[in-house]
Amino acid sequence: MNSPFIKTYPVDQSKLSLGEQKVLKKLIAAAQLVSPLYEAQKNQIDGASFYPSDASRQELEQAAKKNPAILSPYTFVKRNHAGKLAVVPYSQKFKKELKKIAVLVKEAAAESHDQAFKDYLQARAEDLLKDNFDRSNALWLQASHSKIGCVIGPFDRDLDPLFFQKRSYKAYVGVLDERQTQKMEGFRTMILASQRKYFPGVKKAPISQVKIRVEDTAVLAGSDADSLFVSDNLPSSADLYLIKKHGMISTVFKPVIEQRFSDWIFPIFEKLFPQDFQKRYPREELAKAFLLVSTFVEICHSLLRYYDAASRLQDFFPYFDEAYTEIFGIKVSELLFLKGALNERELEAITLVEICQGVYYLAFAKERPHLHSFATGYAAFFDFLFDEKALEKDEKGFHLDFRRTFIIVDRFTHIFEYYLSSATRDEAKEFIGRFRPEEMLERFTFQVRKVSGKSRGG
Repeated sequence: MNSPFIKTYPVDQSKLSLGEQKVLKKLIAAAQLVSPLYEAQKNQIDGASFYPSDASRQELEQAAKKNPAILSPYTFVKRNHAGKLAVVPYSQKFKKELKKIAVLVKEAAAESHDQAFKDYLQARAEDLLKDNFDRSNALWLQASHSKIGCVIGPFDRDLDPLFFQKRSYKAYVGVLDERQTQKMEGFRTMILASQRKYFPGVKKAPISQVKIRVEDTAVLAGSDADSLFVSDNLPSSADLYLIKKHGMISTVFKPVIEQRFSDWIFPIFEKLFPQDFQKRYPREELAKAFLLVSTFVEICHSLLRYYDAASRLQDFFPYFDEAYTEIFGIKVSELLFLKGALNERELEAITLVEICQGVYYLAFAKERPHLHSFATGYAAFFDFLFDEKALEKDEKGFHLDFRRTFIIVDRFTHIFEYYLSSATRDEAKEFIGRFRPEEMLERFTFQVRKVSGKSRGG
């Protein structure tokens, strides 16, 4: 299937049995069928196809008081013949397409000899047809060590800038990298064992367990192929009741990390920093650092959950949640350095690739709107760095003061955590409105324009 919302990657299947290879093939086929569903959702008018173009935020909120399905994650909102707001469930709008996907998932389940994975796939096939994914999400946690990984369904909220509520279809299928997964599980244990201080009186959401998978991704489809994020967390951050009961699972997409590093992170590093500085950090060290911090960031999501954050901040929630977690990845790396799990060069390399990733988000925010929340958060972080002279520029390039940067990371995460834990939507809007990605990008534009990467990036 030829679609901009499908990305495939070569996978070594030599360690899979013939039966497992059949399972993988069917799941890849099922994942690819998600593409047209996402494309239908992405046909946007003023930011989202989920609501009538003439419906105001106030009208939708008022209508939802009488009919909560208006703001259900799994409905389209339309106007009926009388001009009143009405809903069309995903399972109804995409009934024909979802049946085809469900059949393939059931066939994959029938081929699988991994009982936990079989049970998960059977439940997922059923859930796809009824707009409720609680059962299959819980079973996915129980299948976390399966050789093959697969997530299909509507889970991402980036296409709904109005309420950050409606969920878009996504899919990914991959093969577990057991060696890397085992390595990252060691870091996970140390990170989760750390004692964090929280603001007094806030409603922190305890997470029962956090699991990690590093996968050799075979296919990304729908939202995942469009966003090309390097990892994913399930259940969704909005489903805290489910996370509290069953925990969460983080999946790291290894080929996407490698692609982004090769196409953008390393080229940005080469253009930002002076050559004598670059010589201190070989490419392979930076590549390793990017894989590490990408994994740390996903683990950090479990440390930063507050019961009412998403409902309280609404459409401004992602501006704080995503950027804060990214920068918190540096803070966690500092902790691992203090515990002896990372050395000083590894900590510095992690900080550098996060700086380069911030520039990457700034560069693509306009072209790819779902990155705008990341870019805005990084614009705030860079503002802190420039103001405190942790990041400075001269005729040779940019210079980073690591000591100042680590102090700023601590202050930045403290401020952002206040907004996640306690602030109102209006307070969040006023604060984040101070930072504009396009203006911050101007401070890096000359260097970024010299980067020879693919236009859409990785």
